[in-house]
Amino acid sequence: MSPLPLAQVGVRGFGRIHLERIARLEEQGRVELVATADPGGPLVGSDLHWYASLTDLLAEHSPAIASLATPIGTHAPLATEAMRAGAHVMLEKPPVASLTEFWQLLRACKENQRVVQIGFQSLGSAGIARMQHLLAGDALGEVTAIAVRGAWVRDRAYYARSPWAGKRTVDGRRIADGVVTNPLAHSIATALKIADATRLDDIVAITTEMYHAHAIDADDTSFVRLDLADAPPICAALTLCATEQVPPTVTLVGTRGAARYSYTTDELWLTVDGEETHETFERTDLLENLVDHLTADADLLVPLADTVGFMCVLEATQDRPAPVQIAEEHLTWVGDGAEGHPVITDIERWLDTVLASGVGFAEAGAPWGDPAAVARWQHRTPLAELRLGDAVVAEYADGSDIMDLSSPRPYLHPIRTLGGVIVSDTHPVDHDWHCGLSLTMQDVNGVNFWGGRTYVRGRGYTWLGDQGRIEHRAWLERTPGRLREELAWVGPILEPLEDAIDPVEVRETRELTWTQADDRTWLLDADLALDAVTPDRITLGGPGTNGRTDAGYGGWQLRLRRSDDVRITSPLGEGAEAVYGQAAAWVAWRSTFIGRPVTLAMAHLDADAAASDRWFVRHGAFDGIGTALAWSDELTLPVRRRYRLVVADGHLTEDALAAWLPRSLG
Repeated sequence: MSPLPLAQVGVRGFGRIHLERIARLEEQGRVELVATADPGGPLVGSDLHWYASLTDLLAEHSPAIASLATPIGTHAPLATEAMRAGAHVMLEKPPVASLTEFWQLLRACKENQRVVQIGFQSLGSAGIARMQHLLAGDALGEVTAIAVRGAWVRDRAYYARSPWAGKRTVDGRRIADGVVTNPLAHSIATALKIADATRLDDIVAITTEMYHAHAIDADDTSFVRLDLADAPPICAALTLCATEQVPPTVTLVGTRGAARYSYTTDELWLTVDGEETHETFERTDLLENLVDHLTADADLLVPLADTVGFMCVLEATQDRPAPVQIAEEHLTWVGDGAEGHPVITDIERWLDTVLASGVGFAEAGAPWGDPAAVARWQHRTPLAELRLGDAVVAEYADGSDIMDLSSPRPYLHPIRTLGGVIVSDTHPVDHDWHCGLSLTMQDVNGVNFWGGRTYVRGRGYTWLGDQGRIEHRAWLERTPGRLREELAWVGPILEPLEDAIDPVEVRETRELTWTQADDRTWLLDADLALDAVTPDRITLGGPGTNGRTDAGYGGWQLRLRRSDDVRITSPLGEGAEAVYGQAAAWVAWRSTFIGRPVTLAMAHLDADAAASDRWFVRHGAFDGIGTALAWSDELTLPVRRRYRLVVADGHLTEDALAAWLPRSLG
């Protein structure tokens, strides 16, 4: 077989490593390096064809593979250009500088029928499969945490090597450099792969806490916690300001022992019941794997799509406040001039402390820790507070804490009883897009305002990049006990992964009224009216209208916190199964929240809706009550619905509860 023609873009810095790997494959007759491109000029002593840009190179050559080792901010446009010219891409990590660019590049792969392999070289090691086996097995007992430790040293010269080094942005364009996203990015990618967290819905929540000791914009010392849906949490403590540089590790912490894996040396130290063993592993070069994929149909080890978890982490580090500067009193500078590097006092001890506790530097007590550095997806910006006397019974959030992938929208949380018991939940581990009490639908003319994957007929739940956003536009009335507002449902807000989706805009007029019924009960009434803006005809649908049976959810949805001794009643009988998927005037929920008895009820205020709309009530896998506007048949706008929520301390009797339900329906 003839060698594959290959072009190297970027020949300095890590590009030199790419050239070494290419040379090895050339000796084997598997590739032929036909040209290089680098705006800094050709390498001294090289007789290769050189071009100042990829565009110039592609005008003269047609490589089968384009190997890119260029600044982070150039990854997306260069990889896209290469694929449009017919080349597959070997792309240095991190893949791109934003989730938006990630979706665009993934779409370019599909449109051009080309593949992109991401240069997380640690994922080529056989040690990954060994760690996955240990995580899934029982040799370590119950694995309670995945601890990532990185202690490296970087001097001033490291940040002076290029204009983008240590920068979050350059000339308004995101660069996304930093300890988490670049020098120790492999640590996060390795932990995610070991946890098999390669899909969007594998990551539930991301906490970041970022600092810098160097005079840079980006972070050089950070804590990251990833809460996962089906694996223990990943906690990463990373610094470039260590006393000395040591190999970074990913450790599975179990009840019987620990598995400490060095991904730079492909070594594993396994300690079980006090006995330690040592293993080493072989590693497959990722460029070689890409060649094998193209010539022998081998599976790609690090395809672009599998790095979405890492990209969520990158987005979290950039979509947060800038890193906090560590004061000089906590630093010791070692060396002079360009070779000088900072050492944070007791940094190794603080790395170990936060990993042992699962909390960040500030909460662990590091003297330079700053609570202002801590940010979560769950940082809510309130639009308003719902007050009854001195009690705040609910907060109305604007949805800015909701990731684009979970369809941002205003919602009520926390919802409290008059006695202060919180009953609602938000961003739970099982469904990040479940946020308090909100109006939301999965299919509005093909745009997903629910969040997460979309149910597709004949395929099941699928990531489509079809998410929309519900935005607060204006207050029409804002008085004690009443909020009236205009909202806009717009989308899609992401780059669709498959077919193009026509833009949608829906106008909603929403009125919330809250009153105190007695000394232990308050009522929330909601009047929700939707009308089409563009296009003229808009339909509401969801999983039920798209082929999923008995799960036509979408409407006024309340996600509940876990509680005990749950009793669910309705006019149709007792238990969730009696009312699930059925039409009824109301549903009541009595349970105990952290030792406090509470009664909740959700009711229709319109007889027609009570007769037509179904209930989506869950208890077990998760707890929640919701109406379903389009259980099995689509609705066409305009649509108006009115509901009541009853929130009471104590377990109300049927007669006491009936007093707060609409008489014509109760």
